[in-house]
Amino acid sequence: MILSKFEVKFYQRLESFFQSNGFSLLMDQKQFRKSTQNGFQNIIFSVTETEKVFWIEVNFGVRYEFVEQIAQQFLNNARGYRPSANTLVISIGKFQELKYFRFKVTDELDFGRIVEEIILFFTKRGFDFLQKAETILFIEEILNDSPTMPCRYLYNQVHRCFKGAIAAKLTDNQNFTTIANIYRQFLLKNGTDEELINYERLITFLHHYNAN
Repeated sequence: MILSKFEVKFYQRLESFFQSNGFSLLMDQKQFRKSTQNGFQNIIFSVTETEKVFWIEVNFGVRYEFVEQIAQQFLNNARGYRPSANTLVISIGKFQELKYFRFKVTDELDFGRIVEEIILFFTKRGFDFLQKAETILFIEEILNDSPTMPCRYLYNQVHRCFKGAIAAKLTDNQNFTTIANIYRQFLLKNGTDEELINYERLITFLHHYNAN
């Protein structure tokens, strides 16, 4: 992995702030990560350059280990990716309902201002969301509150079906069967044959799963 000088400078500028809030820099994964009792919280950066202009997208989310341990058995993710998969993830833009939002850096003034904007966002809103999102009850509500509608806290809506069903089971949601059927209908329309087969395998597994 090759990091640009800009990226190294950017992470270094933010490192003390995130470290003071319990996060460690994982340079190889371009993120800051904080271990939790049930997984981790993370802030992920994507930096691109076009004609001496740097564009920064910031995503943040959580991994709930029990959900992912089950989900990754039935999803077709590469094995190397599975230990790092997020259960919920959203960009700062989506979180603030700003379409196609990215930070734009053209000079040192932009650089300093944007670093401060990122710090301010997490101080006022981001860390609070991440703390709430640590719990399985919060995750289940986020994924399953409106199962017929897209969930903005996951980019892959097929994966949402798997993780939503798992979260419903782990929280003993009385509407588990209804939720599972809604996601089945989604996969019938939008998934591949392999994904549908794997989903049916998952539901069979969940019917016999006992967390205790």
